[in-house]
Amino acid sequence: MNGRPLRFQITVLAVIVTGLGMTAFAAIMLYQLRITKLQNLDEQHASQAAQFFKTVARRSTPIDWTNDNSVRELFDAVQSFHAIEVEDPRGTIVHRSRTLGSLDLPRLPDGVPQSAYAGERRVRVYSVSDGDIRFRIATDLGPTLATERNMLAQFIIAVPIICGLIGLGALWLTRKTLRPVEELTVRADAITASNLAERLPEVTGNDEIANLSQTLNRMMDRLQRSFEQSRRFASDASHELKTPLTIIRGETDAAMRSGSLPAAAERSIVNIQEETGRLVHIVEGLLILSQADAGKFRLKLQPNNLSEFISEMTEDVEILASPRGIELKIDIEDGLMIDAEPHFLRQAALNLFDNAVKYNREEGHIEASLHRKGNEAVFRIANTTDHPVTDEDRLRVFDRFFRADKSRDRERGGQGLGLSICAEIIRAHHGQITLIEEPRPGWTAFEFRIPISAHNT
Repeated sequence: MNGRPLRFQITVLAVIVTGLGMTAFAAIMLYQLRITKLQNLDEQHASQAAQFFKTVARRSTPIDWTNDNSVRELFDAVQSFHAIEVEDPRGTIVHRSRTLGSLDLPRLPDGVPQSAYAGERRVRVYSVSDGDIRFRIATDLGPTLATERNMLAQFIIAVPIICGLIGLGALWLTRKTLRPVEELTVRADAITASNLAERLPEVTGNDEIANLSQTLNRMMDRLQRSFEQSRRFASDASHELKTPLTIIRGETDAAMRSGSLPAAAERSIVNIQEETGRLVHIVEGLLILSQADAGKFRLKLQPNNLSEFISEMTEDVEILASPRGIELKIDIEDGLMIDAEPHFLRQAALNLFDNAVKYNREEGHIEASLHRKGNEAVFRIANTTDHPVTDEDRLRVFDRFFRADKSRDRERGGQGLGLSICAEIIRAHHGQITLIEEPRPGWTAFEFRIPISAHNT
């Protein structure tokens, strides 16, 4: 039952246990009923046999076994509703109960009660001898077996009904018991990095669910403190790094403009500038992410022509793609206006174009399109690749510092922050970015949607 809801598992388990328990109870009860009935019969048989031989012993004259009246006198003191058979010393049956008719009682060892068949009738037989006389007594087990069958039929009817009632009761009880857990789950699922101050409703009482809610809230307290410390560190470190990096860039620019550096020194300065640029890019990205985590990444959105914005950007992308022979295909609908902050929107779009170039194959293809769908502007970018995103990585591509192919990212200088930054920027524009299902093998496609501006013409 793995993967089934807990209430379903508990209900099924309750029904199974109830069914097995009632089946075991019925089997034990029927078995005990049969044993008790047979014991009572055996005691009655033994008592009547003893009474018979006492009557025989009290006679002062020998028994004339050929005289029916003389034999019948032996049974005057026997209160019998059983079938009886008596053999004389010669082994001749001298008395038989009329209920036996033409049936012969089975010949069984003396002193050992046993169940056997007399014809087609199941009987309980007890045989005992005293001297040369053998007394055999039997009782039809048909009524007892009929009672057992009747009880078994009643159990067969009752067990499903009781199991159904138990199942309904277990379902109601588990639904009532697990309702607080479901509420905790919904509230916990709604807590994200932007609202870590939220807490789960504490369940009153001293049961396990109340302890769970209290434990989860204490865990959230610890997580919030740790997260805030990490966020403050990232924000403070980003701010602190911006000043020395700006100074380094300024000094290296001044050194390059002086024109007095040897060629080897100029190459070193160029390398320093490139690495400093990468550091600045990383620091700016970390700053955006730390602000987003703190809920402080708010942009001053103004109407912008997204169509012109993307068209102008494709000229830069063609320059990046041409050394690798990558073909760029553009399909842009004119006049799409959105509320945006150009600097950050350009950063997000450029990250997507940059990834499409970096993770493309030699002489590959990039397809970018921008169209209006309803009240949204939808930008889609797809590229060929030798390493499509796997199903395992699909859910993690927007995680920070996640790189699906770490070795290739090191070669290309990726830090695993680009898509995370894109997601935060698009979210700040009240939009959404997704990795979409690309039906063409060997292609990867991303798409972001941003609401159309009220100023759109």
